[in-house]
Amino acid sequence: MAKALQLVTQAQRAHPGNAAVIEFAGVVLCQMGRVSEGLAQFRQALTIRPDNPNLRFNAARAALDLGDAGVARDLCAPIADTPDGGRLMGEIARALNDPAEALRQYDRLIRQSPRDVELLNNYANALNACGRAADAVIVLERARAMKPRSAQILLNLGRAYAAVGNHEAAVGAFDAAAAEEGDNATIRFELGKSLLRYNQHDRALQQLAEAARLGERDPQVFVMIGVCFSALEQRAQAEQAFRMALRFDPASARAFLNLAILLEQENRLDELRALVAEARAKIAAGPDLDYIEALLLRREGHFAEALERIEGSVTDSLDPVLRAQFIGQAADRLGQWDKAFAGFAEMNALMAQNPDAAQFDGTEHCRYIEERTAAITPAWFASWTDAPVSDARRSPAFLGGFLRSGTTLLDTILMGHAGAHVREEEPMVARLEDAAGDLQRIPGMTSADVQRLRDAYFGAAEESAPLPADKLLIDKYPLVGLRAGFIHRAFPDARFIFALRHPCDVVLSCWMQNFRITQAMASFLTLENAARMYAATMEHWFRCREVLPLNVHTVRYEDMVDDLEGQLRPLLAFLGLEWDDRLLDHQKTARERGYIRTPSYAQVTEGIYSRSRERWRSYRAHLEPVLPVLAPWVERLGYAL
Repeated sequence: MAKALQLVTQAQRAHPGNAAVIEFAGVVLCQMGRVSEGLAQFRQALTIRPDNPNLRFNAARAALDLGDAGVARDLCAPIADTPDGGRLMGEIARALNDPAEALRQYDRLIRQSPRDVELLNNYANALNACGRAADAVIVLERARAMKPRSAQILLNLGRAYAAVGNHEAAVGAFDAAAAEEGDNATIRFELGKSLLRYNQHDRALQQLAEAARLGERDPQVFVMIGVCFSALEQRAQAEQAFRMALRFDPASARAFLNLAILLEQENRLDELRALVAEARAKIAAGPDLDYIEALLLRREGHFAEALERIEGSVTDSLDPVLRAQFIGQAADRLGQWDKAFAGFAEMNALMAQNPDAAQFDGTEHCRYIEERTAAITPAWFASWTDAPVSDARRSPAFLGGFLRSGTTLLDTILMGHAGAHVREEEPMVARLEDAAGDLQRIPGMTSADVQRLRDAYFGAAEESAPLPADKLLIDKYPLVGLRAGFIHRAFPDARFIFALRHPCDVVLSCWMQNFRITQAMASFLTLENAARMYAATMEHWFRCREVLPLNVHTVRYEDMVDDLEGQLRPLLAFLGLEWDDRLLDHQKTARERGYIRTPSYAQVTEGIYSRSRERWRSYRAHLEPVLPVLAPWVERLGYAL
């Protein structure tokens, strides 16, 4: 290239007015990376031959490569009707963030060259940018049929499928693109984003980490890695990823926002205050900063100001589900019942649009519970074989009830007892059921079978941390009653602590929560399904109480609010634990235990309060449609409407 430049420079000296020589000098300079000098040569040549389309194209191309799309547009406009000029005008329009103009250019060109794969690809991108993702999918599928191994076409096809909400097809296209160009950071990044969008956090984490390793320069890759770690309950790694994003971009509002959410969830309020001060200094005023500040305002009791901040701003950095939930929670604390209900209704409507929720209609788990309830009969239990085991390990105690019945408050209090080892919502009971199989297999189990169940349970417990031999294991699992049959077979002497609360308060509170969607949690997206889920679950529990000789101690949430010590003393006696006055300082235990994975993480750090008692009455007008479902349980459990 240096020799070419030397020769063309000589030619320019010999023929100073020759436009072709000057243009060629521009070409050489551009190919050497000296694009600004090349553009100057093209401009000089255009003063001699303004009507030369190739020269004008080269000049416009150079201007666009320099990032000056406006100049490129002016240079290219006279040749916009030519095929090459039209393509370049499409690129220029995209650079100017004018997708409508890009689409106009490509739409005209595609009629002239309907089988041009590169043109189809660009046309589809313009369609997608104009909000016509479904049309983009059709065009890109045509392009893929012509060039099935083009990583670029597959990448854009994945983006188009993601835009229309077809998760399976999007991930399939991105996977195919990665198979063609495994070392392409952009492909890995897009695949990771798509997997994250649809809550496949393990795979998303792998792809995003690979994108970062391959040199993905967008700091958001670290934010997304942090979001994946948070979803996988690997919170230390999540914090590290958010802080890494801030190292790459100290003004990353998304990183600040996600780190603030993490600190607030872990009740690290002093660190949250420091982060808020840092965010004020580094990011611009706007909706991201509003939400970060509102998190702290809410925890400090300034609910009106927090609500005002959130209602006045919307940010793309925040999941709209969290925003709607925040409005509901703040309005609830302010006694603005209708606004609170509207906020929670919006939250659930948004969650129902999530692909995880779209696979359920919200009634599946009720039917599953009802089928299981029907299987538990006196005849079923009478057919159990005698299957003693010689296992010296102490049987656990199981803490449950329906969700939002006070189980988190109880487990936090019991964590403060030196003789108790509390595990919160870990997979031991699920692993026990997996080892047992169907309920109909339980009656015929041998001693070896029962031992296998116990081994599966304790093996799962030991996976997360060793079990202290001198402490009573208390397994907190809110819906543990649905597995009472399996538990009684493995641990016939097990003690059950059952938390009880007014059915209307329980159902309302569950509907107000942003649970991660599973078949069971999909029941809480509507009040109607939540009420049916409650009724089915309680029917199952009471059937188990009637059929099986379970050892149960019931604790009413309302009684704990009235007289905590009066409820704890008989509970400890039931568990065989000595009284300890330090149990009454459950706030200290909550602060020391660190992250609390349930929605009650903030409440248990407060003193015992009564504002949640009979909260449902403030929402009675909204609950009227489900009261007939709950009324029988209200009466049966000794409450009132």
